[in-house]
Amino acid sequence: MQRIELFSIANFDYGDVRLPLYSSSVSAGIPAPVSEDIEEEVDLNTLLITHPNSTFFARVVGDAKNFEGIKDGDMLIIDTYNQPQDGKLILVQLNKTLAIRRYRIFDGAEYMETPMGQFIPINNDFFDSLDFVGVITHLIHSY
Repeated sequence: MQRIELFSIANFDYGDVRLPLYSSSVSAGIPAPVSEDIEEEVDLNTLLITHPNSTFFARVVGDAKNFEGIKDGDMLIIDTYNQPQDGKLILVQLNKTLAIRRYRIFDGAEYMETPMGQFIPINNDFFDSLDFVGVITHLIHSY
């Protein structure tokens, strides 16, 4: 069984955190970058988060068949401001349970694709409740 734990964006301090981006290549050995190799500094907040006021994190807990190799411990970045686009992963609440689905459009009709390849019309009476939560903008795999 798989579940999704939510983290509010308010729990994170978005101070000026910049990490070095080295221009040297990465080999199989132990890298020894020097300060001359720093190409620029990267702020992961600006790189990964477009709408800070409408973005939150979620951690995937448990293993289940899922999209894009999403597995236990992976972190999702979800933007509630973005509108879904065909083929993008979304987070939905189905009957009080969070689930990852792929948003699809065929002949102007909206569908959710399940990990098993089933296409469920979004506008149907099958679910007691179905709420769009947000678009999954980034996936951070845990290894």
